Amino acid sequence: MSHAWMVFAAAAALVSASGSKPRNALKLPSFRGVAEVRSGIPGRLRLYMPAIAERPEAAERMKAQLESTGAISQVRLNPRTGTALFLYAPDRVEAAVVEGAAIRLMGLDAEINRQPVSRMETSLRTLWDAVNHGVMEATDGLMDARMLAGSALTAAALRGLISGGATGPGALTLLWWAANVFRRRGND
Repeated sequence: MSHAWMVFAAAAALVSASGSKPRNALKLPSFRGVAEVRSGIPGRLRLYMPAIAERPEAAERMKAQLESTGAISQVRLNPRTGTALFLYAPDRVEAAVVEGAAIRLMGLDAEINRQPVSRMETSLRTLWDAVNHGVMEATDGLMDARMLAGSALTAAALRGLISGGATGPGALTLLWWAANVFRRRGND
C-alpha cells in the first residue's frame, strides 16, 4: 500500500509541476542580489534590483533613457520592493538586451563582474581577523597570528631537525609551510 501511495504522490507532483509556467521563461541570466530575474515572458520583464531603492535618481535616469529608445514602451519602478517592470516590443529588442541595458545604466557592471565570496569564506575571514586581533593584543603588537603560526612551524621544524624524531611532518615540510605562511602577507 505504501508503494502505491508513493507512486501516486510522485505522479501528482509531476502533473502539478508540468502545468506551471516557469517564472523565467526567457532563460535570462540572473545575478543574485544585484539583478535577479523575477519573471520574464516576451514583451514583459521584471527584475529585482536593490539599487533601485538605494539610488532612486539613477533609477529614474535609467527609466527615462530606456523609455526614450522607442523599443521599451514603459518602465515601472517600485523602490519599495526594489523591482523594475519593463514592457518592451519583443520584435524590436530582445529581453537580454533590455536586462543588459538596465544593468549598465544602473552602473551594476562592476558588481556583477566582482568575484563572489561565499558566506563561509566571509565567516572564516572574520574568525581569522578576531584571532589575529587577539594575538596582537596578547603580544602587545609584537606579532600577529600569521607571524605566530610561521614561528611555531619554524620552531617545530628546528625541534624535529635537532631531535631527529619522526613524530609529525618532516622538518622540511614544516619549513615549507612556515615559508608559505610568511610569504602570503598580501593575500589575506
